[in-house]
Amino acid sequence: MKKVLYATLMSVLSGTSYAQSSVTLYGDIGGGVRWTNGVKGGSTVGYNNNIIAGNQFGFTGKEDLGNGLKAIFKLEGAFSSGTGAQKTSGTLFSQAAFVGLTGDFGRLTFGRQLNANENFGILVDPAGGRGQSIAIEPGVVYSANYFTLDSRFNNTVKYLGQVGGLRFGASYSPGGVAGNSRAGTNFSGAAMYQWGPALGGVSYQKTWSAIAMQWAQTFQTGGTLQIGPARLYLNYADLTVTGTALNAPRRRDKIPGGGLVWVVTPSFQVTAAFFDDIASDLGNVESASGHKITTFAVAEYFLSKQTELYAEVDRNGFSGAYRNDPANITALGLNPGGHTLTGVSVGLMTRF
Repeated sequence: MKKVLYATLMSVLSGTSYAQSSVTLYGDIGGGVRWTNGVKGGSTVGYNNNIIAGNQFGFTGKEDLGNGLKAIFKLEGAFSSGTGAQKTSGTLFSQAAFVGLTGDFGRLTFGRQLNANENFGILVDPAGGRGQSIAIEPGVVYSANYFTLDSRFNNTVKYLGQVGGLRFGASYSPGGVAGNSRAGTNFSGAAMYQWGPALGGVSYQKTWSAIAMQWAQTFQTGGTLQIGPARLYLNYADLTVTGTALNAPRRRDKIPGGGLVWVVTPSFQVTAAFFDDIASDLGNVESASGHKITTFAVAEYFLSKQTELYAEVDRNGFSGAYRNDPANITALGLNPGGHTLTGVSVGLMTRF
C-alpha cells in the first residue's frame, strides 16, 4: 500500500496559514531467475532483475496554490534488487527529477523526465514502456535518446495539455553547449485523441548528438482499442539517423508492432506483443539491411493488489546485417552471427 504523508503547514507563532501539501512514497521491487539461450557460449542462467517492470522508488508531491493551481514534483530512482546498486551509476534519481505547475491550463514541468514523444509511445506499447531489456522493449532504440540509449532526457521543459478528448504535448531539452545551439538537444511533440474505447495519435522527435555531427529523428503513430477485458495495440515507428560528417553512422528503421493486454480474471493477466524492426544501412554500410523480430508474452498472477507472481518468455530473431549489430551484441550478449536469442524469466514483484 502506498504510504502517503499528509502535512497541513501552519505557523502557530505567526498565525499565518499555508496551503495544504502532500508527499507520496511509492515503488516497485522484484526479482527472480532468468534463462537465456543464444548468448556467447550458448546458454546461461542468471538473476532476473524484474525484467517486466524494473525496481524503483520515488516521491511525488503537490501543493495546492489555490484557484485550481498546484505545484508538483517527482523524484524517482532505479536500482538492482540483486545487488542494491543504482541502475545508472552516479545518478540517484535516474527515472525522474522534475518540478512543475498543473492547472486548468495544463501541466508544465522542468527537469529530467520523459519527453512528449515517449509519453505517446508508452500509451501504444503493450508493455507500457516498463520493460527493462531490449529483449522485450526494443523501443529504447528509436523512442528514447538514440545516441545514449537513455530513456530520460536531462534539462527538459515539457508542456502537456488537454481539450476534451484531444491530448497534446511538446518538449525541449537544450544541450547547453556554448556556440552550438544544436549539440545535445532534443525536441519532440505529440497529439492523440480518445473517443470512447479507442485512442489514436502521432508523435515526432529529433535528437542531435553531443557534437551536433549527427541527428536522429523518429516518427511514431499508433492506437489502442478496448474490447471488454482486452486492450488491443497497433503501432508503427520510423527512425532515420544521419549526419554531416562523411563517415557518420547512418541507418533507417521501419518498425511495425502490435499486441494485447487481456485481463482474464481479476487475479490473472496476459500480455503479448511483437515488433518487426526492418533496418537498412546498419553500421553505416550501404545496403546492409536486416530484420530483428521481437516477440514476448507475460503471464501475471496477482496474490493481492500489490504483489504478483509472473512468468515471461521472449524470442528475438535476427537476419542479415542485424546478426552482427553491435548494439544487440552488447546489450543482449548476442553471439555474433547468431540467428536467435530466447529468454525465460520467472519472478515475484511487489508494489508499495
